[in-house]
Amino acid sequence: MKRSTLIVFIIFLALVGLMFYLNQKESTTPEEVETTPVAPVEYLFSESDGLPASIDIQSITGEQVTITRNDAGAWVLIQPIEAEADQGAAEAAASQLTSLRIVSRPEVAPVDVGLVQPAYILTIKMTGGTLKTVRIGDATPTDSGYYTSIDESDEVLIVGKTGLDALLTLVTSPPYANTPTSAP
Repeated sequence: MKRSTLIVFIIFLALVGLMFYLNQKESTTPEEVETTPVAPVEYLFSESDGLPASIDIQSITGEQVTITRNDAGAWVLIQPIEAEADQGAAEAAASQLTSLRIVSRPEVAPVDVGLVQPAYILTIKMTGGTLKTVRIGDATPTDSGYYTSIDESDEVLIVGKTGLDALLTLVTSPPYANTPTSAP
């Protein structure tokens, strides 16, 4: 046998051996595979509550915004003044409510996280007739969420900051409908 043929034959055997080794690694049984448990996603409002029909946000400083659906199903502004609401912004706020995720349930006292005198009180009336009140307290130390509680419960929940911040901007920027201004 020539030397080059012998080298090619040895490389071939090495590749065949590698192929068998890799095939054995991939064919592990499910019992051997370790899985990490994943916590289920939990939302502040459930589908059984219905959709938001009225949203009221009050700040500790006295600012308030209230939007509600009228008989025709369109959003109207009730507070700070009665006016037509920007339908897109109001519907975005309603959608944001239904996607507020509970990040965790820490074992802390409501008094320690700003829930005795909350920074904001969010009152939601749902189409199913349910009325929910959410107290919003301090931001978490990592600034990734807010401490909250629902209705009169003393259970503290952490809700994602991004979702709540989008809602809380309604207090300072109510969803007024764009009205044409007359030329001077």
